[in-house]
Order: sequence, then C-alpha cells, then structure tokens
Amino acid sequence: MSYSQRILQQGNHLTRLAHRSRFGTILEAIGSTQYTQALDYGCGDGWLLKMAYEQNLVKQGVGVDIDWDMLSACKDLFADIPGFQFCQPHELSEKISPKSCDLIICTETLEHVGEPDKVLEQMLRYSKPGAKIVISVPIEIGPSLFFKQVGRYIANRKGNYGYERYQLGELFAASVLWDTNSFPSSHSLNKPLRSHKGFDYRKIQKLLQQKVTIERRILTPLPWFGSLLNSTIIWICSVKN
Repeated sequence: MSYSQRILQQGNHLTRLAHRSRFGTILEAIGSTQYTQALDYGCGDGWLLKMAYEQNLVKQGVGVDIDWDMLSACKDLFADIPGFQFCQPHELSEKISPKSCDLIICTETLEHVGEPDKVLEQMLRYSKPGAKIVISVPIEIGPSLFFKQVGRYIANRKGNYGYERYQLGELFAASVLWDTNSFPSSHSLNKPLRSHKGFDYRKIQKLLQQKVTIERRILTPLPWFGSLLNSTIIWICSVKN
C-alpha cells in the first residue's frame, strides 16, 4: 500500500475526510486548463500528480522529493506514462530549464523544511511569469489542533497511524493561545527537517505575501468555519510578472 493510499484509506472517518477533502480541493483549485509543464515540489509517491494527469490537467511534469523510496514509487506509478521525471531538489536543474513551468504544486511540504523561503525561491526559479502556484500546509495551531489530536489519537488506537503527542501545557498554548513558540519542537529549535508539532501556517502566509500574488485562500474540509476548525489551508497564487 502506497503512502497516499494509507492516508486516504486507513485511520478513522475524520482523518480520511481531511485527506480526501484536501486532494479533491487541490485538483479543483488547479482548474480546467491543461498546463504544459507542472512542477510538483514535495511530490511524495506521485499520487496527486497522477490524478492531475488522468484528469487532463497536466500534460507533463517533474516531481521533486528528498525521499528515494517515494521517488522510486513515483517512477513505478508513471512507468507507462511519458513526459514525467522525478528527482531530488539538487537535481532539478538537470531536468528542466528556468521559467519553464506554468503550474507549481507544493502540498504538505513547507511545514517539513527548515528554510521554506529558499524552497519557494527554487520553485519560483522554474516558474513562468503568471504561472499558477497551489500550496497547501496543515493547520496545526488554534482550536483545529485540539480536534486533530483527538482524531489522531482515535486513529492510532485502531492501528499504527502514528502522531506527535503534546504535553497538556503545550496543547493549551498552541490550541488556545495560538502560541507555538513557548514549547520545544522542531520548529522552535530550528532543525533542518521539521515535523507538524509547533508549525504555524501564518508564517508561510506572510512569506507568500512577499513573494507571490495570493489570489484565493481555501480551507478544508469545513470552509465555513475558517481557520478555527479546519485541517488544511490552501493558497492559490500566481507568479508576479
């Protein structure tokens, strides 16, 4: 079972709803235009890029990930589909030319990197002027975090779902006070590879406001509750000309 199949099929109803809603919303956000070349930065096992291809949203593309196992899964998934390449970030310049992509996808990735500004700069290096950028990150702060932790706890009891635990004081600080800086986490300790714990999506939003034009903001799976009770935030952006 692939990574994407695991998160979409295992866990409990709440976790499956969150992941399926994210995938569906991102595909809808890409729109109905067929893009000439897509860059999926943090492509995982290639599931999202494959769905975009099957829905005739992308003609060809490049998937980037740091995990060799994920890249191997991508190559297997696209074995019979020409026009797609997969590599690690440092190999990207060998695969495509600067300013050659009209669609950039980056889902559930920026929360895991130590320097998201540099990752965004690399994505922009390969973006055509006016290119569409779809970025998503988890909401791990505010009341949403409390309900996500409950859902993760229940999912983990049913199987080896896995999640990061918070001390009671840490959970209060993050979910009630909206403060992720007052307790130790990979984000507060500035580690190069980071986890969900201690992540604040608002920092990514500030970064995007500096670098691209944010055209739309979507929250899933319950958009009418805003950032209070949702799992994921998705930004639909365009590259400044």
